[in-house]
Amino acid sequence: MRYRLVLTLLILALLVLSACNLTSGPVENEPLATLPTSNTGRPEVTIDSPESGDEVVVNEDILVSASVSDTVGVTRVQLVADGQIVKTVSSDSPTGDLNETYILDYRPRQAGDVTLEVIAYRAATASDPAEIEITVRANVAQVTATVAPAPNVPQIDPNDPTCRILTNTGVNLRTGPGTNYDRIRDIAAGVQVPIIGRLGSNEWWQVRSGNTIGWMSAAYATLYGNCGGIPIVLPPPSPTSSVATATRTNTPIPNVPTATYTPTRTPGPADLVISSIEGEETLSLDGETEIVSQYSIVVTNTGAGSTGQFANMMLLQPDNTELDLGVVGNLAPGENILLTIEVTFTAVGSYTLQARTDSDSQVAEQSEVNNLGIFEVVVTS
Repeated sequence: MRYRLVLTLLILALLVLSACNLTSGPVENEPLATLPTSNTGRPEVTIDSPESGDEVVVNEDILVSASVSDTVGVTRVQLVADGQIVKTVSSDSPTGDLNETYILDYRPRQAGDVTLEVIAYRAATASDPAEIEITVRANVAQVTATVAPAPNVPQIDPNDPTCRILTNTGVNLRTGPGTNYDRIRDIAAGVQVPIIGRLGSNEWWQVRSGNTIGWMSAAYATLYGNCGGIPIVLPPPSPTSSVATATRTNTPIPNVPTATYTPTRTPGPADLVISSIEGEETLSLDGETEIVSQYSIVVTNTGAGSTGQFANMMLLQPDNTELDLGVVGNLAPGENILLTIEVTFTAVGSYTLQARTDSDSQVAEQSEVNNLGIFEVVVTS
C-alpha cells in the first residue's frame, strides 16, 4: 500500500515538471499565411479643372479637364451634372487608356450651385466619382471670384466663326475616314484643329493639323464655329494588305500528324452609349409661329458584343412629345452611328431633348444607365 502511494506521488511530480517545460517559453504570434489574390482594382479619375468654388456664367461652355488611369484600360468617361449624364467620351484605343486626359464640355442653363462628377469606366467597371461644386451666375457682373485660366484647358472663343473641332481625348489622325486607314499620329486632348472636309454622314471630319491633312472621328471631338459650308470630300481608296506569294519547291513534306488548335472568342455583352448630341442650342422664332432645327446624335457600342437590331427615340420636354429616331440593324463592338432628326419648336421657352438608345430594351447590355443623352435648347422670340 505504501509502495503504491510513493509511486503515485512520483508520477504526479513528473507530470507537473512536464507542464512547466511546455509553458516555460514565450508564446509567439506567427503571421497567418495568406493566399495571393488577383485584383486589378478599379479605374481612377481626378478633376484637374475647374476647382470647387469656381464661378461660371449661364449659357457659357465649361470645359472640365479630368485625368484617368487604370491597370487595364479606361474605355469611356462620363460627365454628370446634378445626377444627369451630360457628356460621354469613349477611348479611341480598342483596349482603353492606361493614362489619359479627357476634356468634357458642359453648358449650364440656369443659375445656382451645380455638382459636377466625372466617372471613368473600364467596360462596366466604374471608378469612384471625382466631384466638385461650382456656382453658376446669371451674368458676368455677378461673378465675385476671379478664376485664372487653367494651363491644361483650351480657351474657346465663342465669336470665332472658324469651323473646328476640340479633341475630347487623345485621337488618332488617319489617312482616311475609318480605322482601317493608316494612322498618321496622335493628337492630344484639348487641341483645336480646323475642319476642311467631311463625310456625308458627318461621322468623320477632314482636318488640317499644322501642315498635315488627315481624318478624325467625330465621336472623340466637340464641334465649334460655323460649319454649314464644309464640303463633302470623297475619301481615298481603302488600303489593301499585301499578301506574300508562296514559292513552290520540290522538297517533300514529311507526313507528321499535328494537333490543330482553333482559338475561340467568348463574346461579351454590348454596351450602347449616347456619345454626343450636336445642334443649335439657341433659336429665335423671329415673328414666325414655328422654327425647325436639325440635331445629330452619335450612338456608340462600347461593349464587347454586337447589338443586333435596336430602336431609338427622343423625348421633347416639357411637352413630353416622343420623336422617332429610327431603328439600327446592328452595331459591332467599337462601331458608332450618326442619327439625325428635325425638331419643330412652336413657342418661346426652354426645352430639353432626351435622346434614348435601345428605347425598347432589346439589347442585353453591360449597363443601361448611359443609354440616355440630354441636350438643352432655348427658343426666344
